[in-house]
Amino acid sequence: MKKFLKILLWIVGVLLALVLIITLLAGPIAKGYVNRHGEDLTGRKVHVDHVGVNLFTGHVNIRDLDVYEDDATTVFAGFDTLDVNVRLLKIPFHTLHFGHITLAGLHADVKQNCDRFNFSSLIEHFASDDSTADEDTTPSDWVLKFYNIRISHAQFNYDDLASGKNWHVPDVNLRVPGFELGGSGNTEGGLNIGFARGGRLGVVGNYDSQSNDFDLTVSLAEFALDNLDALLSDFLRYEHLDGNVYAVLKAEGNIDEIMRSSISGRVALSDIAVGDANGQIAGFDSLAVAVNKICLDDNLFDIASVRLSGLNATYEQWQEYSNLDRLLSPLNATPTPQQDTLQAKDTVATSDTATASSKPMQLHVGSFAIENAALTYTDHTLPEPFSFAVTKLGVEASDLTTAGENNARLQATLQGGGKLNVIWKGDISNWKQHQDLILILRGLDMRQFTPWSVAYTAQPVDDGIFGLSSHTMIANSRLVSKNNIDIYKLRVGNRRQDIDPKVKLPLKTALYILRDKDDKIQLELPVNGDVDSPEFNYMKALWKTLGNLVVKVATSPARALGNALGLSDEDLEFFAVEPDQRSLTSEQYHVLSSLATIAQSDSLLTLTFERQMPATADSAALSRLDGQIRNYLIEQGLPQKRFNITVSDTVGQRSGYAIVSEIAIE
Repeated sequence: MKKFLKILLWIVGVLLALVLIITLLAGPIAKGYVNRHGEDLTGRKVHVDHVGVNLFTGHVNIRDLDVYEDDATTVFAGFDTLDVNVRLLKIPFHTLHFGHITLAGLHADVKQNCDRFNFSSLIEHFASDDSTADEDTTPSDWVLKFYNIRISHAQFNYDDLASGKNWHVPDVNLRVPGFELGGSGNTEGGLNIGFARGGRLGVVGNYDSQSNDFDLTVSLAEFALDNLDALLSDFLRYEHLDGNVYAVLKAEGNIDEIMRSSISGRVALSDIAVGDANGQIAGFDSLAVAVNKICLDDNLFDIASVRLSGLNATYEQWQEYSNLDRLLSPLNATPTPQQDTLQAKDTVATSDTATASSKPMQLHVGSFAIENAALTYTDHTLPEPFSFAVTKLGVEASDLTTAGENNARLQATLQGGGKLNVIWKGDISNWKQHQDLILILRGLDMRQFTPWSVAYTAQPVDDGIFGLSSHTMIANSRLVSKNNIDIYKLRVGNRRQDIDPKVKLPLKTALYILRDKDDKIQLELPVNGDVDSPEFNYMKALWKTLGNLVVKVATSPARALGNALGLSDEDLEFFAVEPDQRSLTSEQYHVLSSLATIAQSDSLLTLTFERQMPATADSAALSRLDGQIRNYLIEQGLPQKRFNITVSDTVGQRSGYAIVSEIAIE
């Protein structure tokens, strides 16, 4: 018996010694194997400094492992430390239990050249040669348990060799207390990422494997927008993109019904600016959005507040493109007009939205405000550039909704001292049912619009203050709009000979006619129509009303001007003289003086004096009267090319000259 125990003790001792030796040698053996055969295993050179294995505790520690590029000299990826603990006693019970997994100093340098990456050869090495092998779909009875997972201070670098873009993430940290695959229990974890150009992303989440419920909180602090250069440069062409983003968003829901998840939180942007080589295109001081609830499945957007402060945007138009077209063009593309493209995109987007959700949008914004905004429009297509700025723009609204009545107010200061106020009430989703819009514009200096006036009529605006009061209502698709124009001391200059006008209009004549004794022009331009009618166009109807007024002036300018000068319609239609009259009377000179004033009001206006006399009239006396009329009109400053004296073939009972006024309009 004693001999048996002695032998047994020797056997146990030898086994323990073997286990101890294996434990001590496992690490060095594994290290040597990896360093010698790593290229056979992965297709790349692999080097590791230390491998430690403890078979008693199930502990594995690996330090300073690197995987090299295909050239076997440049490091592709690796880590400083991998520390893993496995509960070995759980394995016989088909449970793989990791007590902790710690990965420190993970680093990877990814390079892309066109459609090939520097890790493509790794994927090709591990690709299976047997593409016909059937996938094993038999359910596994193994349970995988992971606890105390940590990834600390990982960093990644991405280089696009074709475009020269670089994206660097210097600090990634992940913490997962525990989760199970094939078992039950809750999973919680957190992710923290630091970005190269400033800012951190934090993600904290919980997941219940029994119910599939989850909640996720995402926070973004001082995230610099220029971190996105490598992504946005494929779609936008800009010189600089500045600003920071702050956000705290929470999502709650169930994995099985992910579209019914509820999203809430706050997003804030500050000091945003985007610009091209010509300067800043747009930017703002701050934008804050508070979200009560967003549910995509219900098409629900419940926004507590939206506040935009310090918006500053410019729009510049050239012959072929605008600064917006240029911004939306990739760096290697020539900017082209985007109108047709954008219209097509809008059409597709509308169709996709309608398909994605059959439920009507439920939008509610508790408070909406735009503060101290500035917008500038510049037109480089004119002979002289035109620029106009709207400053101190503010918008206020509360309880905006797609289901009911809305109220909003807008006010702004216009370049040159004008003021704009807009009051709106109406329905958003069913806009044809009810809209009530009041627009009041006062004190707009019209001299600022000289570049446009010169381009279209070749005449500058020398003076004038413009005002507009407009009230437009829509009820059951019926539009009624009252527009009152009030202009004081409007003057246009002489036509420029170096400009070929797009249209020729009798501006001076029209203004002379329209002005009252107080040097004011007051017009009422009503517009009515059915918005459901395909022929109805508001601006077209407005210009038609205004155009009818101009045409009326153009077709009978002398009558309109003469009435303003106190002449009767008879005086303006017929200049009466006696057949044997030797010289003009004072009254006749007064009429001619008034007619000369009328003709001088606009260079497009001409007068024709058509002589009509009885057959018995003395021809010599008639020729003398023709000369007196011609000489007097010239003395009054009217060029001879601006009037004609003709002889009518008609012999009538009246004695004198029929007057015809004409305006050349193109």
